[in-house]
Amino acid sequence: MSDLRTTARRIGRKALGYTFLGLGAAIPLAPAHCAPVELEVIEHTPGNGAEVRRGWFATIRYTGWVYDEQAEDKKGAKFIDSDDKGRPVTFVYGYKRALAGMEKGMEGMKVGARRTLIIPPKLGFAGSRQHPPDGIPRDAALVIELELLDVVPQANVNRPDE
Repeated sequence: MSDLRTTARRIGRKALGYTFLGLGAAIPLAPAHCAPVELEVIEHTPGNGAEVRRGWFATIRYTGWVYDEQAEDKKGAKFIDSDDKGRPVTFVYGYKRALAGMEKGMEGMKVGARRTLIIPPKLGFAGSRQHPPDGIPRDAALVIELELLDVVPQANVNRPDE
């Protein structure tokens, strides 16, 4: 009787193994056209001014789209444009004031430079405390075009009492 149980267990394990093997074949592989997993930086204009540094104020102009593999330029729905605010945006660089992908993509950037950043979800809203704009999935990959307009060391900023 114990031989029969051992044989039944062996057959059961083999059948289970074949079932998983069969399921593995039925599960589709990742599509050939999937979102990026690493930051991609495309330099359009290198710039020739001062280089952005951690703790300095950076003034940028930017436009953001949801990454769309099917679009020719990978730009899907536009979700933000600093020009819509009527002025460029200034923030302290290097202190998580922008998406991690933007700050990482700005490394080594000099005033006058223009870049396109293709940001994976982990460096976009998925890895951020910031909430995405309405209608933008938290796990969306992003395409950001930005231009570094100016950098100012914090020590050079006028104090209110001066």
